[in-house]
Amino acid sequence: MLQIHRNAKTFAAIILTATFISAPNVVSAQQRFELPDTITHRSVDIWSEGTRMAGDLYRPSDSDNRQLPAIIMSHGWGGTKAGLVRNAVKFATNGFAVLAFDYRGWGESDGKLVVIGDIPQRGVNGEVAVFAQEIRRVVDPLDQTLDIRRAFDFIEGEPFIDFSRLGYWGSSYSGAHAIWAAANEARVSCAVGQVAAANSLDLARTSWKNENIDIEEYARLQAIRRARGEIQPIPQGTDKAPNLNGWAHLDKVLEYRPVDDADRISIPLLVIDAENEELFDRHQAGQLAIERAKANGAHAEYRVIPTITHYDIYRQAFEESAEMALTWFNECLKD
Repeated sequence: MLQIHRNAKTFAAIILTATFISAPNVVSAQQRFELPDTITHRSVDIWSEGTRMAGDLYRPSDSDNRQLPAIIMSHGWGGTKAGLVRNAVKFATNGFAVLAFDYRGWGESDGKLVVIGDIPQRGVNGEVAVFAQEIRRVVDPLDQTLDIRRAFDFIEGEPFIDFSRLGYWGSSYSGAHAIWAAANEARVSCAVGQVAAANSLDLARTSWKNENIDIEEYARLQAIRRARGEIQPIPQGTDKAPNLNGWAHLDKVLEYRPVDDADRISIPLLVIDAENEELFDRHQAGQLAIERAKANGAHAEYRVIPTITHYDIYRQAFEESAEMALTWFNECLKD
């Protein structure tokens, strides 16, 4: 049960009786990974469009009052910030402040609340009572890019950050966000995206290929039905990809093609891909984005790790990919 009261002078006061979609048990990043003494960690709350996001802020223990370059990190489709700790520690050990966070509705973050049913007439004190549902484990790329902007807003409030040296790192679906950020977020000075799913249509076709549906037509019809109030605004049923964790706002996913933004990129961008990428055509995603960024005059590089698949980049290729990213950030944000 959740109750929210607001000043009636500014807002109509609302009482929300909320039901929550059960979330998986969340183990904090620090419980899974023992941090070295050389790293200072602080749990932080980041507010995005009125919803609390959970973040982890890392910095070198001996940084004192030095102005540090900083890297914003976010997880991929179905992941959480707990999976980013090894990368974050590697970056912080080498002199960076690092902010890793969970998107709204994922991991330790709260989810947006959606009102279920009609809103009744306000009472004499301007109050209404409604039922609401928390949205969890839903992939909405437009919401996620807003969350990334709020993370950059948050880091600007830290006194030990050099705002002229801000980087962004993302993997998988957030690897696509690295391309988006390089093109659209003016505060980003340097970006790294690994196994970047930057062509959402190709990703959707691959992920839903066993469902025997026309994914574009299905997404269009779902958007129409949702807009007309014929179905709930929360993705459900076939909106869940058979081989991916979580549900998707498919119409928004299909609209999101950061590869098309790449011809506006002017900052350094590195994309690291798996040679045997199985979730999407890497040539039409990260490789194409780098080609377009280069054509615009950006310092951009495309590197492929031989023989590995998408998920191998978190396993046997972790050290290689992490070292590539660290070298890139050192060159772009320190030298």
